[in-house]
Amino acid sequence: MEINWKQNMNEIGGAFMLSWVVLGKMGGIEWAVAVAVAWMAFKGAHLLPVVTWSHMMTSDLSDVEGNWMANGMRLVSQVIGALLAIILISEGDGDYNATEMWIKDIDDEYWLAIGMIAAGAVWWQIHTRCESEWASAISLMALASGMSLTGAHTMGAHLGSMEFETIADTVVNWIINGALVGIGAMIGIKIDEMIPEAAEEASTE
Repeated sequence: MEINWKQNMNEIGGAFMLSWVVLGKMGGIEWAVAVAVAWMAFKGAHLLPVVTWSHMMTSDLSDVEGNWMANGMRLVSQVIGALLAIILISEGDGDYNATEMWIKDIDDEYWLAIGMIAAGAVWWQIHTRCESEWASAISLMALASGMSLTGAHTMGAHLGSMEFETIADTVVNWIINGALVGIGAMIGIKIDEMIPEAAEEASTE
Protein backbone atom coordinates (compact mmCIF):
# COMPACT_ATOMS: atom_id res chain seq x y z
CA MET A 1 0.00 0.00 0.00
CA GLU A 2 1.30 3.44 -0.98
CA ILE A 3 1.07 5.81 1.99
CA ASN A 4 0.03 9.40 1.29
CA TRP A 5 2.32 11.15 3.77
CA LYS A 6 1.11 14.66 2.94
CA GLN A 7 -2.50 13.67 3.49
CA ASN A 8 -1.78 12.00 6.83
CA MET A 9 0.33 14.92 8.08
CA ASN A 10 -2.54 17.25 7.21
CA GLU A 11 -4.84 15.04 9.29
CA ILE A 12 -2.41 15.15 12.23
CA GLY A 13 -1.97 18.93 12.04
CA GLY A 14 -5.67 19.65 11.67
CA ALA A 15 -6.73 17.22 14.40
CA PHE A 16 -4.07 18.71 16.67
CA MET A 17 -5.48 22.20 16.19
CA LEU A 18 -9.09 21.11 16.66
CA SER A 19 -8.28 19.14 19.81
CA TRP A 20 -6.40 22.15 21.14
CA VAL A 21 -9.49 24.28 20.45
CA VAL A 22 -11.86 21.79 22.11
CA LEU A 23 -9.64 21.42 25.17
CA GLY A 24 -9.30 25.20 25.27
CA LYS A 25 -13.07 25.31 25.85
CA MET A 26 -13.90 27.07 22.59
CA GLY A 27 -17.40 26.11 21.51
CA GLY A 28 -20.42 27.03 19.43
CA ILE A 29 -19.85 29.30 16.46
CA GLU A 30 -16.20 29.82 17.41
CA TRP A 31 -15.55 26.09 17.14
CA ALA A 32 -17.38 25.90 13.80
CA VAL A 33 -15.28 28.77 12.43
CA ALA A 34 -12.10 27.07 13.68
CA VAL A 35 -13.10 23.88 11.83
CA ALA A 36 -13.70 25.88 8.65
CA VAL A 37 -10.27 27.49 8.95
CA ALA A 38 -8.64 24.10 9.53
CA TRP A 39 -10.35 22.71 6.42
CA MET A 40 -9.11 25.71 4.44
CA ALA A 41 -5.52 25.31 5.61
CA PHE A 42 -5.25 21.51 5.54
CA LYS A 43 -6.88 21.04 2.16
CA GLY A 44 -8.23 17.56 1.53
CA ALA A 45 -8.02 16.57 5.20
CA HIS A 46 -11.12 15.16 6.88
CA LEU A 47 -10.01 16.17 10.42
CA LEU A 48 -13.08 14.63 12.06
CA PRO A 49 -13.78 10.88 12.31
CA VAL A 50 -17.41 11.39 11.25
CA VAL A 51 -16.22 12.85 7.96
CA THR A 52 -13.82 9.96 7.36
CA TRP A 53 -16.43 7.33 8.19
CA SER A 54 -18.94 9.04 5.89
CA HIS A 55 -16.37 8.91 3.07
CA MET A 56 -15.69 5.25 3.80
CA MET A 57 -19.32 4.17 3.83
CA THR A 58 -20.27 6.10 0.68
CA SER A 59 -17.25 4.94 -1.35
CA ASP A 60 -16.53 1.55 -2.90
CA LEU A 61 -16.93 -0.82 0.04
CA SER A 62 -15.08 -3.58 -1.82
CA ASP A 63 -11.96 -1.42 -2.26
CA VAL A 64 -9.79 -2.58 0.62
CA GLU A 65 -6.67 -0.57 -0.21
CA GLY A 66 -8.07 2.61 -1.75
CA ASN A 67 -10.99 3.01 0.63
CA TRP A 68 -10.63 1.05 3.89
CA MET A 69 -6.84 1.19 4.27
CA ALA A 70 -6.42 4.79 3.09
CA ASN A 71 -9.25 6.08 5.27
CA GLY A 72 -8.08 3.89 8.14
CA MET A 73 -4.74 5.73 7.99
CA ARG A 74 -6.64 9.01 8.18
CA LEU A 75 -8.40 7.86 11.36
CA VAL A 76 -5.09 6.82 12.92
CA SER A 77 -3.54 10.19 11.99
CA GLN A 78 -6.46 12.06 13.57
CA VAL A 79 -5.95 10.14 16.82
CA ILE A 80 -2.21 10.93 16.77
CA GLY A 81 -2.91 14.66 16.31
CA ALA A 82 -5.50 14.64 19.11
CA LEU A 83 -3.16 12.70 21.41
CA LEU A 84 -0.36 15.23 20.90
CA ALA A 85 -2.71 18.11 21.76
CA ILE A 86 -4.03 16.31 24.85
CA ILE A 87 -0.53 15.57 26.11
CA LEU A 88 0.59 19.17 25.62
CA ILE A 89 -2.46 20.81 27.18
CA SER A 90 -2.88 18.41 30.08
CA GLU A 91 0.91 18.16 30.59
CA GLY A 92 0.47 14.43 30.99
CA ASP A 93 -1.85 14.87 33.94
CA GLY A 94 -5.20 16.37 34.89
CA ASP A 95 -8.53 15.11 33.62
CA TYR A 96 -6.95 13.04 30.85
CA ASN A 97 -5.81 10.12 32.97
CA ALA A 98 -4.83 8.09 29.93
CA THR A 99 -1.81 10.38 29.55
CA GLU A 100 -0.57 9.84 33.09
CA MET A 101 2.78 8.31 32.14
CA TRP A 102 6.47 9.16 32.25
CA ILE A 103 5.92 12.28 30.17
CA LYS A 104 4.01 14.00 33.01
CA ASP A 105 7.28 14.40 34.93
CA ILE A 106 8.58 17.02 32.50
CA ASP A 107 8.92 20.39 34.24
CA ASP A 108 6.29 23.06 33.57
CA GLU A 109 8.85 25.31 31.87
CA TYR A 110 9.55 22.63 29.29
CA TRP A 111 5.83 22.07 28.68
CA LEU A 112 5.41 25.79 28.06
CA ALA A 113 8.28 25.79 25.56
CA ILE A 114 7.06 22.64 23.78
CA GLY A 115 3.54 24.09 23.59
CA MET A 116 4.82 27.33 22.03
CA ILE A 117 6.83 25.41 19.43
CA ALA A 118 3.88 23.15 18.55
CA ALA A 119 1.41 26.06 18.35
CA GLY A 120 3.86 28.02 16.21
CA ALA A 121 4.25 25.09 13.79
CA VAL A 122 0.50 24.66 13.28
CA TRP A 123 -0.36 28.36 13.22
CA TRP A 124 2.32 29.21 10.65
CA GLN A 125 1.05 26.46 8.34
CA ILE A 126 -2.41 28.02 8.48
CA HIS A 127 -1.05 31.57 8.15
CA THR A 128 0.96 30.74 5.03
CA ARG A 129 -1.50 28.35 3.38
CA CYS A 130 -4.81 30.20 3.68
CA GLU A 131 -3.72 33.61 2.35
CA SER A 132 -6.51 35.09 4.46
CA GLU A 133 -6.07 37.54 7.31
CA TRP A 134 -9.30 36.28 8.87
CA ALA A 135 -8.23 32.63 8.81
CA SER A 136 -4.86 33.53 10.29
CA ALA A 137 -6.44 35.63 13.04
CA ILE A 138 -9.02 32.98 13.94
CA SER A 139 -6.38 30.25 14.12
CA LEU A 140 -4.23 32.56 16.23
CA MET A 141 -7.14 33.00 18.63
CA ALA A 142 -7.69 29.22 18.70
CA LEU A 143 -4.04 28.52 19.53
CA ALA A 144 -3.50 31.57 21.75
CA SER A 145 -3.27 29.51 24.93
CA GLY A 146 -0.06 28.01 23.59
CA MET A 147 1.58 31.28 22.60
CA SER A 148 2.47 34.53 24.34
CA LEU A 149 0.90 37.26 22.21
CA THR A 150 1.49 40.24 24.50
CA GLY A 151 5.27 40.51 24.18
CA ALA A 152 5.39 43.99 22.65
CA HIS A 153 2.59 45.23 24.92
CA THR A 154 4.32 43.99 28.08
CA MET A 155 7.69 45.31 26.94
CA GLY A 156 6.20 48.71 26.12
CA ALA A 157 4.35 48.89 29.44
CA HIS A 158 7.52 48.25 31.44
CA LEU A 159 9.53 50.74 29.38
CA GLY A 160 6.78 53.36 29.68
CA SER A 161 6.56 53.01 33.44
CA MET A 162 10.37 52.92 33.76
CA GLU A 163 10.21 49.74 35.86
CA PHE A 164 13.90 49.03 35.41
CA GLU A 165 13.98 46.20 37.94
CA THR A 166 11.65 44.10 35.77
CA ILE A 167 12.83 45.19 32.31
CA ALA A 168 15.64 42.61 32.15
CA ASP A 169 13.26 39.73 32.84
CA THR A 170 10.74 41.15 30.39
CA VAL A 171 13.37 41.41 27.65
CA VAL A 172 14.31 37.75 28.12
CA ASN A 173 10.68 36.62 27.96
CA TRP A 174 9.99 38.89 24.99
CA ILE A 175 12.84 37.35 23.01
CA ILE A 176 12.49 33.71 24.07
CA ASN A 177 8.69 33.50 23.73
CA GLY A 178 8.73 34.94 20.23
CA ALA A 179 11.73 32.84 19.21
CA LEU A 180 10.06 29.60 20.35
CA VAL A 181 7.01 30.26 18.20
CA GLY A 182 9.36 31.16 15.33
CA ILE A 183 11.25 27.89 15.82
CA GLY A 184 7.93 26.06 15.66
CA ALA A 185 7.12 27.83 12.39
CA MET A 186 10.51 26.80 10.98
CA ILE A 187 10.03 23.16 12.07
CA GLY A 188 6.55 23.09 10.51
CA ILE A 189 7.92 24.38 7.19
CA LYS A 190 10.82 21.90 7.23
CA ILE A 191 8.49 18.96 7.92
CA ASP A 192 6.15 20.09 5.15
CA GLU A 193 9.08 20.33 2.71
CA MET A 194 10.25 16.82 3.62
CA ILE A 195 6.89 15.11 3.13
CA PRO A 196 6.83 15.01 -0.71
CA GLU A 197 10.26 13.32 -0.63
CA ALA A 198 8.94 10.66 1.73
CA ALA A 199 5.93 10.14 -0.52
CA GLU A 200 8.18 9.70 -3.56
CA GLU A 201 10.32 7.18 -1.71
CA ALA A 202 7.23 5.21 -0.69
CA SER A 203 5.91 5.19 -4.26
CA THR A 204 9.15 3.72 -5.60
CA GLU A 205 9.21 0.82 -3.13
